[in-house]
Amino acid sequence: MRKNQIFLILCGFCFGALIAIWLYALENQPTQKNINSGQALIGGPFTLIDHKGNAKTEEDFKGKYMLVYFGYSYCPDICPTDLQKMANALDMSKPKSENVQPIFITIDPERDTPDQLASYVSSFHPRLIGLTGTIENITKAKKAYKVYGVKVDKDGKPAKNIEGTDYLMDHSPQTFLMDRDGGFIRYFRFSDSAKDMAAAINKAVN
Repeated sequence: MRKNQIFLILCGFCFGALIAIWLYALENQPTQKNINSGQALIGGPFTLIDHKGNAKTEEDFKGKYMLVYFGYSYCPDICPTDLQKMANALDMSKPKSENVQPIFITIDPERDTPDQLASYVSSFHPRLIGLTGTIENITKAKKAYKVYGVKVDKDGKPAKNIEGTDYLMDHSPQTFLMDRDGGFIRYFRFSDSAKDMAAAINKAVN
């Protein structure tokens, strides 16, 4: 009888310990909200050169919201469409959008020199800044924003060792809205309209 009592007490203790561990794990597990927030997952430091030849880092944009798009000036369709949409959204969301800095970061630094970007960004919006840099620094910026951009031939096949300038770039078609401290707010897909983007800017910017 005594052994049975001891056994029951030990079982009760073990059961209680398991419940305590389970409750602790439940309270401290990451929530879906935190997983989806994107905080500390998208965005980060970069060291690049703007379309006027000036060195720029993320610190130069602190205090302003940013609309960040990764693309390349030789893009035949997606990039011009997205950049025009960005420009329209900025015009539609005035005056709040005056606190938003639009930024175009090239994924093709071999062709997108500052002079090339200067001509390109002026076609979309007077406040749009084009950023380029070394392949290494562009790669770091892409990693910070979790985007990809790779050379492909005209058939869409990877072409890392392609010679010359006759190639395309396969890349992520997202536009990122960042807060005044460079923190991620949300991203826009290619399917989102300028109206959608303008509404989001009006909601997020204060």
